[in-house]
Amino acid sequence: MPRPLTRSLMTMGGVLTVAALALTGCGGKTADTGSASASASGPTVALLYGTTGDFSFMDSAYKGFTEAEGEYDFTPLELSSPNTDDYQDRVDLALSQNAALAIGIGFQWQQPMSETAHPDTAFVQVDADAGTVIDDVTTISFAAEQSSYLVGVAAALTSKSKHVGFVGGVDQPSIQNFYTGYEAGVHSIDPSIVVDKTYLAPLGDFTGFSDPTKGKEAAASMYAGGADVVYTAAGGSGQGVYEEAAASSTSDKKNWAIGVDADVYQTVADSIKPYILTSAIKNVDVAVKTSIGEFLDGTLKPGEVRYDLSNDGVGYSTSGGFLDAFADQMASIKQDIIDGKITVPTAL
Repeated sequence: MPRPLTRSLMTMGGVLTVAALALTGCGGKTADTGSASASASGPTVALLYGTTGDFSFMDSAYKGFTEAEGEYDFTPLELSSPNTDDYQDRVDLALSQNAALAIGIGFQWQQPMSETAHPDTAFVQVDADAGTVIDDVTTISFAAEQSSYLVGVAAALTSKSKHVGFVGGVDQPSIQNFYTGYEAGVHSIDPSIVVDKTYLAPLGDFTGFSDPTKGKEAAASMYAGGADVVYTAAGGSGQGVYEEAAASSTSDKKNWAIGVDADVYQTVADSIKPYILTSAIKNVDVAVKTSIGEFLDGTLKPGEVRYDLSNDGVGYSTSGGFLDAFADQMASIKQDIIDGKITVPTAL
């Protein structure tokens, strides 16, 4: 039995008539979408994503999509689902809804996009692993190791205990890449600093990206074990890490958290902001918006597009002013990476 939908989709300016469409796959799962009204204009552009509210990756993608709605003439189609087994169903649905462009947010879209014929629809996979090439698909990869290196530098410069941590969502190469860059950045400042790591779920189990309780428990263990800075690359599970940084801090030991993908400082509760040291930024919003603009003006081409420090595709946040004391040093290290003086290791 299909589940009833839990969210209705609204679009900017009300150009879509809101509709709940039950997408039933082999597991009886559902997705949300909207159907175009007679007043809609322009080609249909579908956004295939998880759910918003993760304070990072999905929120950033949705931001880029809604910003594009305000600038370009197209009919938006949202295919949102919290499920991890309906990717092919949503690709098929985008095609059945005559989407001219379908943008899949996350590495999980690689298989369905590579196995689905789409002669009348352009495919974009956002956040592909570096080097991913799919016939007739635009793959967008991010140099997450570079931004992770920089927040690793920040962690090392900030830590009082000389002990930091990393919480990954799923034990897979794309998340291991965050750790690889982070550890290298930490040890570039002080090789003696201890770097703990844990993953919330094994390879193939994507629930590690949506379990704040597990994130909180992992961070609590690290803080209790002596770490005073914890970097999380775990999607929505990261919320638990942010909460624990605030909850476990005392007058004798302030604990910090480092966010991922978006500027977490701008989205968490005010009570948590003082404990967000920085965030490793992945400009997913820019990738989504740029892809839509290029599709509409005819310049979108298949092949890999790489976002890194050199084109502001990745970076780090300075909200809260907690890195002000290291601003010049951080900027210099960033430029050295861009200039090739520092080669950041990668797990990919």
